[in-house]
Amino acid sequence: MGLRFGILGPVRLWRDDAVVPLGTTKQRLLLTCLLLEPNRTVSRDRLFSALWEDSPPKSALANVRSYANLLRKDLDGRLRAHPRGYLLTAEPGELDVAEFNERVRQGRAAMAGDRYEEALGYLTAALALWRGAAAEDLPRTVGVAAQLEALEEQRYLAVEECARARLALGRHSEIIGGLRETLALRPTRERLWGHLMVALYRTGDVAGALTVYAEARRALDRELGIAPGPELAELHHLMLNRDPRLSGPALGWHGRRPRCHRRRLRFTGRR
Repeated sequence: MGLRFGILGPVRLWRDDAVVPLGTTKQRLLLTCLLLEPNRTVSRDRLFSALWEDSPPKSALANVRSYANLLRKDLDGRLRAHPRGYLLTAEPGELDVAEFNERVRQGRAAMAGDRYEEALGYLTAALALWRGAAAEDLPRTVGVAAQLEALEEQRYLAVEECARARLALGRHSEIIGGLRETLALRPTRERLWGHLMVALYRTGDVAGALTVYAEARRALDRELGIAPGPELAELHHLMLNRDPRLSGPALGWHGRRPRCHRRRLRFTGRR
């Protein structure tokens, strides 16, 4: 009961489980910018860059004060003005991002200890907090875009860890459909391609696993202009040779965090 804040999906404020109307896009952008740095003073300049894509108008400070006053009546004294900006207080259990981060932390700790069932519980609970893309009902302005993209990255890292836990538990067939759906949206995530290959291989569909590698190669070339990385290429090689390490109780292929890719330039015409 009480207040709850949500930005893992459309921006929401709940009071006693009832949705509180948040007004205009500018008001919701202000709230989102503050929730991305809860319990810390967010500078006026940062707020300006969140609310105005271009240069802020001369009335920017007065407008921010007005939006803050409109929000304040619904926030039970949580929103306070400071000489440098504004601070929004969020108590433990009130902000979905904080809950997500804590559950992912617990899940990774369990994974590091090979406690896969426990890890799966934490990671599944973390992903269940997402109601859509982060702040999906708001424009990606300069002041919030980088942090929202970072949240999305953490989401898909958790998806990868969740799939790895299921593979380690032998639940191969459970993840095939979900991985295909996720890869249709995020075709550059090599770890997910690798997890899908392992899942198919372990269900006996070796041809399907090899076909997925070809799909991954085409997707990476189309989206980034690159070939699969050494980890994915090694996995393909192991499958071609039916390496027994892929069938053991351990995961076989752990996958590494996504590489930072450079787009390959392509030239035509004169040599």
